Amino acid sequence: MLLVVGTSKENDIEIYTARQPILNRKKNVVAYELLFRDSQKNCFPTDVTPDIATAKLLVNSYLSIGLDEMTEGKPALINFPMTMLTDHLVNLAPYKNIIIEILETAEPSDENFDVLTKLFHQGYALALDDFIYSTAWDRFLPLVKLIKIDIIETPLSSIAHLLPHFRKYKIKLLAEKVETHKEFLQAKKLGFEYFQGYFFYKPEILTGVEIESSHPFLMSIYHEVMKEGYSYKKLEGYFEHDMDLTYKLLRFVNSIFFGHTNEVKSIKQAIAYLGEVQLRKFICLIVMVELNPQKPTVLIQNTILRARLCEQFAKIMGLKQLTEYAFLTGLFSTIDAILDRPMEKILLSMPLAKEIKIALIDQTGSLAECLAFVVAYTEGDWDTINIFIDLYNVDPANLISTCNKAYQWLSAYKTS
Repeated sequence: MLLVVGTSKENDIEIYTARQPILNRKKNVVAYELLFRDSQKNCFPTDVTPDIATAKLLVNSYLSIGLDEMTEGKPALINFPMTMLTDHLVNLAPYKNIIIEILETAEPSDENFDVLTKLFHQGYALALDDFIYSTAWDRFLPLVKLIKIDIIETPLSSIAHLLPHFRKYKIKLLAEKVETHKEFLQAKKLGFEYFQGYFFYKPEILTGVEIESSHPFLMSIYHEVMKEGYSYKKLEGYFEHDMDLTYKLLRFVNSIFFGHTNEVKSIKQAIAYLGEVQLRKFICLIVMVELNPQKPTVLIQNTILRARLCEQFAKIMGLKQLTEYAFLTGLFSTIDAILDRPMEKILLSMPLAKEIKIALIDQTGSLAECLAFVVAYTEGDWDTINIFIDLYNVDPANLISTCNKAYQWLSAYKTS
Protein backbone atom coordinates (compact mmCIF):
# COMPACT_ATOMS: atom_id res chain seq x y z
CA MET A 1 0.00 0.00 0.00
CA LEU A 2 1.56 3.29 -1.11
CA LEU A 3 0.33 6.70 0.03
CA VAL A 4 1.32 9.66 -2.10
CA VAL A 5 1.56 13.06 -0.49
CA GLY A 6 0.24 15.92 -2.60
CA THR A 7 -1.61 19.21 -2.34
CA SER A 8 -5.37 19.37 -2.08
CA LYS A 9 -6.63 22.91 -2.38
CA GLU A 10 -10.28 22.02 -1.75
CA ASN A 11 -9.29 20.94 1.77
CA ASP A 12 -7.58 24.21 2.67
CA ILE A 13 -9.23 26.10 5.53
CA GLU A 14 -9.20 29.85 4.95
CA ILE A 15 -8.97 32.08 7.99
CA TYR A 16 -9.85 35.77 8.07
CA THR A 17 -8.74 38.79 10.04
CA ALA A 18 -9.31 42.47 9.40
CA ARG A 19 -6.92 45.25 10.21
CA GLN A 20 -7.62 48.97 10.34
CA PRO A 21 -4.73 51.42 10.36
CA ILE A 22 -4.18 53.94 13.14
CA LEU A 23 -2.55 57.17 12.04
CA ASN A 24 -0.64 59.94 13.78
CA ARG A 25 -1.10 63.67 13.31
CA LYS A 26 0.96 63.55 10.09
CA LYS A 27 -1.34 60.81 8.72
CA ASN A 28 1.39 58.19 8.91
CA VAL A 29 0.32 54.66 9.86
CA VAL A 30 1.78 53.85 13.27
CA ALA A 31 -0.28 50.83 14.37
CA TYR A 32 -3.16 48.55 13.39
CA GLU A 33 -6.27 47.44 15.20
CA LEU A 34 -6.92 43.75 14.51
CA LEU A 35 -10.56 42.73 14.13
CA PHE A 36 -12.02 39.24 14.07
CA ARG A 37 -13.77 38.11 10.88
CA ASP A 38 -15.05 34.67 9.83
CA SER A 39 -15.58 35.33 6.11
CA GLN A 40 -14.85 37.84 3.35
CA LYS A 41 -17.75 39.91 4.70
CA ASN A 42 -16.10 42.87 6.35
CA CYS A 43 -18.18 42.87 9.52
CA PHE A 44 -18.13 41.24 12.94
CA PRO A 45 -20.23 38.03 12.93
CA THR A 46 -23.31 38.33 15.16
CA ASP A 47 -23.23 34.70 16.32
CA VAL A 48 -19.73 34.78 17.87
CA THR A 49 -19.17 35.79 21.50
CA PRO A 50 -16.42 38.32 22.30
CA ASP A 51 -14.23 35.78 24.12
CA ILE A 52 -14.37 33.29 21.22
CA ALA A 53 -13.66 36.09 18.74
CA THR A 54 -10.58 37.19 20.70
CA ALA A 55 -9.37 33.62 21.08
CA LYS A 56 -9.65 33.02 17.33
CA LEU A 57 -7.95 36.33 16.63
CA LEU A 58 -5.03 35.34 18.86
CA VAL A 59 -4.68 31.97 17.16
CA ASN A 60 -4.82 33.57 13.71
CA SER A 61 -2.41 36.39 14.49
CA TYR A 62 0.18 34.55 16.57
CA LEU A 63 -0.08 30.93 15.51
CA SER A 64 -1.38 30.85 11.93
CA ILE A 65 -0.82 33.98 9.82
CA GLY A 66 1.78 35.67 12.03
CA LEU A 67 1.47 38.99 13.87
CA ASP A 68 4.43 40.70 12.22
CA GLU A 69 3.04 39.94 8.78
CA MET A 70 -0.37 41.30 9.72
CA THR A 71 0.90 44.54 11.24
CA GLU A 72 4.10 44.99 9.20
CA GLY A 73 6.02 45.03 12.49
CA LYS A 74 3.90 47.83 13.96
CA PRO A 75 1.98 47.57 17.27
CA ALA A 76 -1.35 45.73 17.25
CA LEU A 77 -4.44 46.79 19.18
CA ILE A 78 -6.62 43.81 20.17
CA ASN A 79 -9.94 43.80 22.02
CA PHE A 80 -10.01 41.68 25.18
CA PRO A 81 -13.17 40.98 27.17
CA MET A 82 -12.54 41.12 30.93
CA THR A 83 -13.35 37.40 31.17
CA MET A 84 -10.21 36.59 29.17
CA LEU A 85 -8.12 39.00 31.21
CA THR A 86 -9.48 37.59 34.46
CA ASP A 87 -8.61 34.07 33.31
CA HIS A 88 -5.16 35.38 32.29
CA LEU A 89 -5.53 33.93 28.81
CA VAL A 90 -3.96 37.17 27.68
CA ASN A 91 -0.68 35.67 28.93
CA LEU A 92 -0.71 33.52 25.82
CA ALA A 93 0.08 36.64 23.82
CA PRO A 94 3.50 38.29 24.06
CA TYR A 95 3.35 41.59 25.93
CA LYS A 96 5.59 43.26 23.36
CA ASN A 97 4.06 44.98 20.35
CA ILE A 98 0.43 44.60 21.42
CA ILE A 99 -1.93 46.97 23.17
CA ILE A 100 -4.81 45.40 25.10
CA GLU A 101 -8.09 47.18 24.43
CA ILE A 102 -10.43 46.90 27.41
CA LEU A 103 -13.98 46.85 26.10
CA GLU A 104 -16.48 49.51 27.06
CA THR A 105 -18.55 46.83 28.83
CA ALA A 106 -15.90 46.58 31.57
CA GLU A 107 -16.85 48.00 34.97
CA PRO A 108 -14.45 50.04 37.18
CA SER A 109 -14.68 47.38 39.89
CA ASP A 110 -12.11 46.34 42.52
CA GLU A 111 -11.68 42.96 40.81
CA ASN A 112 -10.99 44.55 37.43
CA PHE A 113 -8.60 47.02 39.01
CA ASP A 114 -6.57 44.16 40.50
CA VAL A 115 -6.46 42.30 37.17
CA LEU A 116 -5.34 45.35 35.18
CA THR A 117 -2.78 46.31 37.82
CA LYS A 118 -1.16 42.88 37.50
CA LEU A 119 -1.10 43.12 33.70
CA PHE A 120 0.38 46.61 33.89
CA HIS A 121 3.22 45.39 36.11
CA GLN A 122 3.80 42.46 33.73
CA GLY A 123 4.56 44.99 31.01
CA TYR A 124 1.32 44.99 29.01
CA ALA A 125 0.16 48.25 27.45
CA LEU A 126 -3.50 48.98 28.22
CA ALA A 127 -6.08 51.02 26.31
CA LEU A 128 -9.66 51.93 27.24
CA ASP A 129 -11.87 51.35 24.20
CA ASP A 130 -14.94 53.52 23.44
CA PHE A 131 -14.26 55.16 26.78
CA ILE A 132 -16.97 57.06 28.62
CA TYR A 133 -15.54 58.86 31.63
CA SER A 134 -16.71 58.71 35.22
CA THR A 135 -14.76 59.51 38.39
CA ALA A 136 -14.79 55.78 39.25
CA TRP A 137 -12.17 55.30 36.51
CA ASP A 138 -9.67 57.77 37.98
CA ARG A 139 -7.68 55.13 39.89
CA PHE A 140 -7.31 53.18 36.63
CA LEU A 141 -5.81 56.05 34.65
CA PRO A 142 -2.19 55.63 35.88
CA LEU A 143 -2.31 52.12 34.35
CA VAL A 144 -3.52 53.28 30.94
CA LYS A 145 -1.39 54.16 27.93
CA LEU A 146 -4.17 55.04 25.48
CA ILE A 147 -7.79 56.17 25.58
CA LYS A 148 -9.97 55.66 22.50
CA ILE A 149 -12.94 57.96 22.04
CA ASP A 150 -15.75 57.06 19.65
CA ILE A 151 -16.49 60.55 18.37
CA ILE A 152 -19.89 59.50 17.02
CA GLU A 153 -21.13 58.21 20.38
CA THR A 154 -19.17 60.83 22.32
CA PRO A 155 -18.96 64.08 20.31
CA LEU A 156 -15.73 66.01 20.60
CA SER A 157 -17.52 69.04 22.05
CA SER A 158 -18.75 66.97 25.00
CA ILE A 159 -15.30 65.80 26.14
CA ALA A 160 -13.04 68.77 25.46
CA HIS A 161 -13.04 69.71 29.16
CA LEU A 162 -11.80 66.22 30.14
CA LEU A 163 -8.71 66.14 27.94
CA PRO A 164 -6.45 68.10 30.35
CA HIS A 165 -7.44 65.62 33.07
CA PHE A 166 -6.32 62.65 30.93
CA ARG A 167 -3.05 64.35 30.03
CA LYS A 168 -2.09 64.63 33.70
CA TYR A 169 -1.50 60.88 33.48
CA LYS A 170 0.46 61.18 30.20
CA ILE A 171 -2.26 59.22 28.41
CA LYS A 172 -2.37 59.40 24.60
CA LEU A 173 -5.73 60.05 22.96
CA LEU A 174 -7.13 58.32 19.88
CA ALA A 175 -10.18 59.55 17.99
CA GLU A 176 -11.99 56.64 16.35
CA LYS A 177 -14.76 56.62 13.74
CA VAL A 178 -13.35 59.72 12.11
CA GLU A 179 -15.36 59.97 8.90
CA THR A 180 -14.68 63.47 7.55
CA HIS A 181 -11.79 65.84 7.08
CA LYS A 182 -13.55 68.31 9.35
CA GLU A 183 -13.68 65.79 12.19
CA PHE A 184 -9.99 65.03 11.74
CA LEU A 185 -9.10 68.72 12.00
CA GLN A 186 -11.33 69.19 15.06
CA ALA A 187 -9.78 66.25 16.88
CA LYS A 188 -6.29 67.35 15.90
CA LYS A 189 -6.97 70.87 17.21
CA LEU A 190 -8.12 69.44 20.55
CA GLY A 191 -4.81 67.62 20.86
CA PHE A 192 -5.62 64.04 19.88
CA GLU A 193 -2.44 62.21 18.93
CA TYR A 194 -3.95 59.31 16.96
CA PHE A 195 -6.82 58.79 14.55
CA GLN A 196 -8.80 55.90 13.12
CA GLY A 197 -11.84 55.76 10.84
CA TYR A 198 -13.31 55.50 7.37
CA PHE A 199 -11.99 58.93 6.44
CA PHE A 200 -8.53 57.34 6.32
CA TYR A 201 -9.04 53.61 5.72
CA LYS A 202 -11.76 51.01 6.02
CA PRO A 203 -10.80 47.70 7.67
CA GLU A 204 -8.82 45.53 5.27
CA ILE A 205 -9.46 41.78 5.12
CA LEU A 206 -6.39 39.55 5.48
CA THR A 207 -6.65 35.87 4.62
CA GLY A 208 -4.49 32.93 5.49
CA VAL A 209 -4.61 29.15 5.35
CA GLU A 210 -4.92 27.05 8.49
CA ILE A 211 -3.81 23.46 8.73
CA GLU A 212 -6.78 21.22 9.33
CA SER A 213 -6.71 19.80 12.84
CA SER A 214 -7.88 16.46 14.18
CA HIS A 215 -10.61 17.05 16.74
CA PRO A 216 -10.22 13.69 18.51
CA PHE A 217 -6.51 14.26 19.16
CA LEU A 218 -7.18 17.80 20.35
CA MET A 219 -9.72 16.58 22.87
CA SER A 220 -7.39 13.78 23.95
CA ILE A 221 -4.68 16.35 24.63
CA TYR A 222 -7.18 18.57 26.45
CA HIS A 223 -8.28 15.78 28.77
CA GLU A 224 -4.68 14.75 29.42
CA VAL A 225 -3.37 18.22 30.30
CA MET A 226 -6.27 18.77 32.69
CA LYS A 227 -5.13 15.81 34.78
CA GLU A 228 -3.03 16.32 37.88
CA GLY A 229 0.47 15.12 36.97
CA TYR A 230 -0.24 14.48 33.29
CA SER A 231 1.93 12.21 31.20
CA TYR A 232 4.50 13.99 29.03
CA LYS A 233 4.95 10.78 27.05
CA LYS A 234 1.23 10.61 26.18
CA LEU A 235 1.17 14.28 25.21
CA GLU A 236 4.18 13.84 22.96
CA GLY A 237 2.39 10.94 21.25
CA TYR A 238 -0.76 13.01 20.70
CA PHE A 239 1.18 15.97 19.31
CA GLU A 240 3.03 13.63 16.95
CA HIS A 241 -0.33 12.78 15.37
CA ASP A 242 -1.62 16.32 14.89
CA MET A 243 0.43 18.50 12.59
CA ASP A 244 -1.73 21.58 13.18
CA LEU A 245 -1.16 21.50 16.93
CA THR A 246 2.56 20.85 16.58
CA TYR A 247 2.91 23.79 14.17
CA LYS A 248 1.05 26.08 16.59
CA LEU A 249 3.03 24.72 19.54
CA LEU A 250 6.33 25.64 17.91
CA ARG A 251 5.05 29.07 16.88
CA PHE A 252 3.91 29.60 20.45
CA VAL A 253 7.24 28.52 21.96
CA ASN A 254 8.97 30.93 19.58
CA SER A 255 6.77 33.86 20.60
CA ILE A 256 8.29 36.99 22.06
CA PHE A 257 6.67 36.21 25.41
CA PHE A 258 8.99 33.30 26.01
CA GLY A 259 12.02 34.85 24.34
CA HIS A 260 13.76 31.52 23.77
CA THR A 261 16.83 31.60 21.59
CA ASN A 262 17.53 27.87 21.95
CA GLU A 263 16.66 25.63 19.04
CA VAL A 264 13.86 23.14 19.59
CA LYS A 265 14.93 19.65 18.59
CA SER A 266 11.78 17.70 19.47
CA ILE A 267 8.15 17.95 20.48
CA LYS A 268 9.12 16.75 23.96
CA GLN A 269 11.49 19.68 24.33
CA ALA A 270 8.82 22.17 23.20
CA ILE A 271 6.35 20.80 25.77
CA ALA A 272 9.03 21.00 28.46
CA TYR A 273 9.69 24.66 27.63
CA LEU A 274 6.08 25.57 28.37
CA GLY A 275 5.59 23.76 31.64
CA GLU A 276 2.24 22.68 33.03
CA VAL A 277 0.56 26.07 33.47
CA GLN A 278 1.40 27.56 30.08
CA LEU A 279 0.71 24.30 28.25
CA ARG A 280 -2.76 24.12 29.82
CA LYS A 281 -3.47 27.71 28.78
CA PHE A 282 -2.23 27.03 25.26
CA ILE A 283 -4.48 23.98 24.86
CA CYS A 284 -7.47 25.79 26.37
CA LEU A 285 -7.04 28.58 23.84
CA ILE A 286 -6.87 26.13 20.94
CA VAL A 287 -9.94 24.24 22.23
CA MET A 288 -11.89 27.52 22.34
CA VAL A 289 -11.45 28.08 18.62
CA GLU A 290 -11.97 24.49 17.45
CA LEU A 291 -15.75 24.58 17.39
CA ASN A 292 -16.36 22.04 14.63
CA PRO A 293 -14.97 18.47 14.76
CA GLN A 294 -13.02 17.74 11.59
CA LYS A 295 -11.00 14.73 10.55
CA PRO A 296 -7.50 15.17 9.13
CA THR A 297 -7.25 15.51 5.37
CA VAL A 298 -5.38 12.94 3.28
CA LEU A 299 -2.51 15.40 3.02
CA ILE A 300 -2.22 15.75 6.78
CA GLN A 301 -2.55 12.01 7.38
CA ASN A 302 0.14 11.27 4.83
CA THR A 303 2.42 13.92 6.29
CA ILE A 304 2.08 12.39 9.75
CA LEU A 305 2.93 9.00 8.22
CA ARG A 306 5.92 10.59 6.49
CA ALA A 307 7.12 11.96 9.85
CA ARG A 308 6.89 8.52 11.46
CA LEU A 309 8.71 6.90 8.54
CA CYS A 310 11.49 9.50 8.72
CA GLU A 311 11.91 8.72 12.40
CA GLN A 312 12.10 4.98 11.76
CA PHE A 313 14.20 5.24 8.59
CA ALA A 314 16.78 7.28 10.50
CA LYS A 315 17.25 4.28 12.79
CA ILE A 316 17.71 1.72 10.02
CA MET A 317 20.06 4.11 8.19
CA GLY A 318 22.31 4.19 11.26
CA LEU A 319 21.29 7.78 12.16
CA LYS A 320 19.85 7.03 15.59
CA GLN A 321 21.13 10.32 16.98
CA LEU A 322 18.88 12.13 14.49
CA THR A 323 15.60 10.25 15.07
CA GLU A 324 13.91 13.14 16.92
CA TYR A 325 15.09 15.61 14.30
CA ALA A 326 13.91 13.24 11.57
CA PHE A 327 10.33 13.16 12.87
CA LEU A 328 10.05 16.97 12.75
CA THR A 329 11.75 17.02 9.33
CA GLY A 330 9.07 14.74 7.94
CA LEU A 331 6.25 16.49 9.79
CA PHE A 332 7.08 19.90 8.30
CA SER A 333 8.20 18.70 4.87
CA THR A 334 4.82 19.61 3.33
CA ILE A 335 4.10 22.75 5.36
CA ASP A 336 4.70 24.95 2.29
CA ALA A 337 2.03 23.08 0.32
CA ILE A 338 -0.42 23.18 3.22
CA LEU A 339 -0.04 26.89 3.95
CA ASP A 340 0.69 27.86 0.35
CA ARG A 341 3.70 29.89 1.48
CA PRO A 342 7.44 29.58 0.84
CA MET A 343 9.15 27.02 3.07
CA GLU A 344 11.94 29.39 4.06
CA LYS A 345 9.53 32.09 5.20
CA ILE A 346 7.50 29.64 7.29
CA LEU A 347 10.54 28.14 9.01
CA LEU A 348 11.86 31.55 10.03
CA SER A 349 8.97 31.73 12.54
CA MET A 350 9.77 28.34 14.07
CA PRO A 351 12.62 27.53 16.48
CA LEU A 352 13.70 24.34 14.72
CA ALA A 353 17.23 22.97 14.87
CA LYS A 354 19.46 24.17 12.03
CA GLU A 355 19.88 20.59 10.77
CA ILE A 356 16.12 20.42 10.16
CA LYS A 357 16.02 23.79 8.42
CA ILE A 358 18.97 22.85 6.19
CA ALA A 359 17.23 19.62 5.21
CA LEU A 360 13.96 21.35 4.35
CA ILE A 361 15.27 24.52 2.73
CA ASP A 362 18.57 23.43 1.13
CA GLN A 363 17.72 19.70 0.74
CA THR A 364 21.21 18.77 1.94
CA GLY A 365 22.60 16.68 4.77
CA SER A 366 21.69 13.34 6.35
CA LEU A 367 18.16 14.43 7.27
CA ALA A 368 17.48 15.47 3.67
CA GLU A 369 18.65 12.02 2.50
CA CYS A 370 16.41 10.37 5.09
CA LEU A 371 13.45 12.41 3.82
CA ALA A 372 14.30 11.59 0.19
CA PHE A 373 14.43 7.89 1.09
CA VAL A 374 10.96 8.10 2.67
CA VAL A 375 9.49 10.04 -0.26
CA ALA A 376 10.92 7.47 -2.68
CA TYR A 377 9.31 4.66 -0.69
CA THR A 378 5.87 6.30 -0.44
CA GLU A 379 5.94 7.08 -4.16
CA GLY A 380 7.17 3.62 -5.18
CA ASP A 381 10.42 4.90 -6.73
CA TRP A 382 12.32 1.61 -6.49
CA ASP A 383 15.39 2.82 -8.37
CA THR A 384 15.97 5.48 -5.71
CA ILE A 385 15.04 3.06 -2.92
CA ASN A 386 17.72 0.60 -4.08
CA ILE A 387 20.32 3.39 -4.17
CA PHE A 388 19.63 4.21 -0.50
CA ILE A 389 19.54 0.52 0.45
CA ASP A 390 23.04 0.10 -0.98
CA LEU A 391 24.33 3.43 0.34
CA TYR A 392 23.25 2.81 3.94
CA ASN A 393 23.46 -0.99 3.89
CA VAL A 394 19.77 -1.36 4.77
CA ASP A 395 18.28 -4.84 5.12
CA PRO A 396 15.28 -4.95 2.69
CA ALA A 397 13.33 -7.20 5.04
CA ASN A 398 13.89 -4.75 7.90
CA LEU A 399 12.81 -1.90 5.63
CA ILE A 400 9.49 -3.58 4.78
CA SER A 401 8.87 -4.50 8.42
CA THR A 402 9.60 -0.92 9.53
CA CYS A 403 7.18 0.51 6.99
CA ASN A 404 4.41 -1.93 7.93
CA LYS A 405 4.76 -0.93 11.58
CA ALA A 406 4.52 2.75 10.63
CA TYR A 407 1.27 2.16 8.70
CA GLN A 408 -0.10 0.21 11.67
CA TRP A 409 0.92 3.04 13.99
CA LEU A 410 -1.04 5.58 11.95
CA SER A 411 -4.07 3.30 11.52
CA ALA A 412 -4.27 2.64 15.25
CA TYR A 413 -4.63 6.34 15.99
CA LYS A 414 -6.99 7.02 13.07
CA THR A 415 -9.43 4.40 14.37
CA SER A 416 -9.04 5.11 18.10
